[in-house]
Amino acid sequence: MHMANELLSVPVAAGTCAIAAGGLGLICKAAKRVLVSEKLALMGVLGAFVFAAQMVNFQLPAMPGTSGHIVGAVLLAVILGPHLGAIVISSVVIIQCLIFQDGGLLALGCNIINMGLVPAYIGYFIYTAITTVQDGRLLNLAAGVLACVFALEAGAVLVVIESALSGVLLVPFSTFLMTMVGVHLIVGLIEGLMTAAVLAYIRQVRADIITACPAERVRLTKPVFLITLVIATVIIGAGISLLASELPDGLEWSYAERPDQPEFVSIVSNQSDAMTATDRLQDRYSLMPDYTRRPASPAAEQSASAAWTSFAAVFGSVVTMLFIWLAAKIIKGAR
Repeated sequence: MHMANELLSVPVAAGTCAIAAGGLGLICKAAKRVLVSEKLALMGVLGAFVFAAQMVNFQLPAMPGTSGHIVGAVLLAVILGPHLGAIVISSVVIIQCLIFQDGGLLALGCNIINMGLVPAYIGYFIYTAITTVQDGRLLNLAAGVLACVFALEAGAVLVVIESALSGVLLVPFSTFLMTMVGVHLIVGLIEGLMTAAVLAYIRQVRADIITACPAERVRLTKPVFLITLVIATVIIGAGISLLASELPDGLEWSYAERPDQPEFVSIVSNQSDAMTATDRLQDRYSLMPDYTRRPASPAAEQSASAAWTSFAAVFGSVVTMLFIWLAAKIIKGAR
């Protein structure tokens, strides 16, 4: 659900960047009260795990022309709490944009809000509201699914609002809205099942990791638990990501490209010179655009694609982990 530059006008992009920066500032101030040294490693490893998991696009059932990927904001918020979870998922979005050109530079503020801040808090409060009533496997499963569905739908609605405010839509607001809501309902259901599965695993082996978890089950030491997450990150990033669907994700399919509908034309038009210049700037300075190296020729790109995708996944996970660790250290030490 990473927004591209073409979906925004400069005023809306500037406004959302200001809101995202202000929101993160307030969150960092609140996070300082709950951030302890024991959580630094966990934050970094979870951020790396979510970065790798987001690289795996899966084809959506009953929708042959599109794919989706998890966001991970709800998972992070439930484990770390909403403040730390929002910081970690925002860090993932920042690294994706600046290094891998995943999400537009103009749209960075929107993507932080839509994929990070709003889903983290909505998902956390829905999940905890359900699970604090009574603890049980089915209830935890339902809580995970509902939290992810509402969190992703909120982000999808914001994408439509931001695009409409930018004046780039060629179709009625309601048309784009219904498409986005429908597509991301499916993505939210799938992410909810995955989130519930990961949380169930953690409850079995290291329940005290989860913020406000009533259980006290500890079957793995913390270092061993973190190692299992690191191993999962490498397997997902370096291996499973190679099996990712190449179909456009839910947002792209909703407005730009539909392989299953050859006659479809983009429902967005943005003739802004600033947007064009930003695209060129980002394309020029992104270290590994689209999670691969800058090819010397089309042939080189094709032959090195798989290897470089695996490298990008591991490299991005490491960079994300270090970025989160450094940010957390700065927040913890700030006065």
